[in-house]
Amino acid sequence: MILALTLIVIIVVTIYNFKVNVQSDSERCIHHMAHFAELCKILLLVLSISTTSSVTDEEKKYTYSALVVEYFDQANDFSPAEEVVGSRTNDYIKLLENTGQEVDIVVFPESTLIPKKHALALSSEVPRPFEEVICNSTKDKYQPYLKRFSCAAIEFNATIIINMVEKDVCLVGSCGGSGLAYYNSVVAFNEKGYVSGRYRKFNRFGEHHLQSTPEVDVVAITTNDNDTFGIFTCFDILFGTPTLELIKEHGVKNIVFPHCWFGELPYLTAFQVQQMFTQEYNVNFLSAGCNNPRRGSGGSGIFVGDQGPLATHIVSGEGGTRGILRRVPRPNISNNPFREFAAVVEDIEAVAKEMDNFHLITDLSMSRHTTVVLDTTKETVVEEVCDGSEIKTCCLFNLTITSKTANDTLKSQHYVYHLGVFNGIRSFSGLRELGIESCAVMACLNRSVSSCGMRFPNFDDISWPITFNTIKVTAKFPNDPDRVQFPNSLLASLRPISPRHTTWSRAVVGEHVERTHACAQPQTRLLTFGIYGRDFGRDGALISPNGSARLSACSVTLGGMVPIVLVVRLMRS
Repeated sequence: MILALTLIVIIVVTIYNFKVNVQSDSERCIHHMAHFAELCKILLLVLSISTTSSVTDEEKKYTYSALVVEYFDQANDFSPAEEVVGSRTNDYIKLLENTGQEVDIVVFPESTLIPKKHALALSSEVPRPFEEVICNSTKDKYQPYLKRFSCAAIEFNATIIINMVEKDVCLVGSCGGSGLAYYNSVVAFNEKGYVSGRYRKFNRFGEHHLQSTPEVDVVAITTNDNDTFGIFTCFDILFGTPTLELIKEHGVKNIVFPHCWFGELPYLTAFQVQQMFTQEYNVNFLSAGCNNPRRGSGGSGIFVGDQGPLATHIVSGEGGTRGILRRVPRPNISNNPFREFAAVVEDIEAVAKEMDNFHLITDLSMSRHTTVVLDTTKETVVEEVCDGSEIKTCCLFNLTITSKTANDTLKSQHYVYHLGVFNGIRSFSGLRELGIESCAVMACLNRSVSSCGMRFPNFDDISWPITFNTIKVTAKFPNDPDRVQFPNSLLASLRPISPRHTTWSRAVVGEHVERTHACAQPQTRLLTFGIYGRDFGRDGALISPNGSARLSACSVTLGGMVPIVLVVRLMRS
C-alpha cells in the first residue's frame, strides 16, 4: 500500500509539474491551483480506504471481500448537472481502483450519486436483470454513468451496488402528465456487467417527487462465489417488509444497506440501528452511508451478526469520504473460524470529542414518554415503569450503580438519567407515523423528560459521576408477528455497546414474549440502554406534502389487516 501510494505521488506530481511548466506565466497560477487540487483529491481518495493485508487461500474459502463506502457529496451548485454526476462517478470508481486488492462486492451509499435537484433530469431507465450488458450500449435511455458502472463491474470482476433515481413507464397510480414513474432504486451489477438485481425503495422517507411500487419487491442477488445478499435501503430497516421476508422467509444471511440516515437520539443513531438489526437477526450487514455531519448523516461499516462490528467509521468534522475494505466471514459455513475476530476497540472519549459537532435530531415523542428519574443515592435500583392506555408496555429496570460525591458532579455539566417507557404512535419528521414500544435508561439534560434525547454541546465540559456496574432491562410484549424488538444501546462516542458485552434473550411466556437486554460490563459514558420495539400493525400511511395520508396500493403491515403481495426475486449471476 505504501509503495503504491509513493508511486502515485511521483507520477501525479511529475504530470502536474510538466503541465505547469509548459504554460505561459499568465496561465501558470490558474493551472497550478487546478492541478494541485486534483492531486489532493487523488491522494485523499487513496488514503481514505481502510484496508486489510494480503489474502490466503483459506481466507478466500471462508470469507468474501467487501468494500463499503461513506461518501461526502460536496455541493456543486454552479456546475452543470452532468459534470457533477460524472465527477462523482469518477470518485466512486477511483475508490475501487485504489483498494489495490480483489473486491467481491462494493456498496455505495444512498442519494450521493445524483444531486437531488437534478434527480429527475438525470434519472435513467434500468435494464431488467440479466437482459443485456450496457457497458458499451449506444442506447440513449441508459445514462452514461450507468454504463460506466457496468464497465467497472467487468473491469474489477466485482459486484457493484449503487443507488440512483430510476425512471420507468407508469403502470399504476398517479405519475403526472409525463407518463413516467420515478423510483429510489438500488441497482446491482455483476462481474459480467449485467444488472443482477434491482430494488425499488418501498418505505420512502417523504421523497414525494418519487413513487413506490404497488407491490413490494423482495430482492436478493447471488454472486459468482455463491454468496447471497438481500437488498433494502435506509428507512426500510424500521419496517417489516421487505426485511422480514428476506431474512425469515428466504433465509438470507447477508444484507447490503445503502442509506442516507439522519441520526436521532435516544434510539436511532446510525450505528445503533445497524447493530440492533444485525444482533436481532444474526446477519452480516454491509452498510454504506452518505456523509454530512452538519445534518447528522454518516455511519458506515460491516457487522457480523452477534459478534458485532468488524469495522465502522463516521467521517466527522467537516465531512469526507471513506472506504472500508474487509474480509467478511461467510455465514453459511458451520464453525467458520473467521467468525472469531478481534473486537473493535475505540477510545470512547477521543471519539466522543470528534462527534461534538455531529448534528442529531431528537425523537419527537420524548415528551410523551413515562419516565422515572434514576435515584443515584441507591447502589441497587429495581423499578418497574409502564406506559400506554389500551395497549400497555411495562419494563422492569434492574441496575447496580456507583455514584461519585456531589462535589465532583457540580464541577461541570452532567447527565440526569431517566428510566423511560413509551407505547404509542409517533411521527417521523411529519412524514410517517409508526407504532413504537420502547424502554431504556436514557441520558437527559435535567430532570424534565423534555430534555431527554439531547446532548450537551461540548464533551470536555461534561462530567460522568454515574457508573452503571450492571444493567438489566426486561419487558413483555404480545407474541404477535406484527411486532419485533431490538437490543438498543449508545455510548457518548455515538457507538453502541458491543454485543460481546451484552446478552439479548427471548422467551415465550403464554401469549407474550419476554425480552431481556443486559450488560455486565461497567459503563461510565452511557447515553442509552434498553429495548426498541416496533408494532407494524399501528403504522400509518405516507403523509403527503399537504398533510394528508397517501394510501398506497399495498399495506406495509405484516400478517395483519390488508394482505400484501410479494414479488420475490432471488437473482443469481
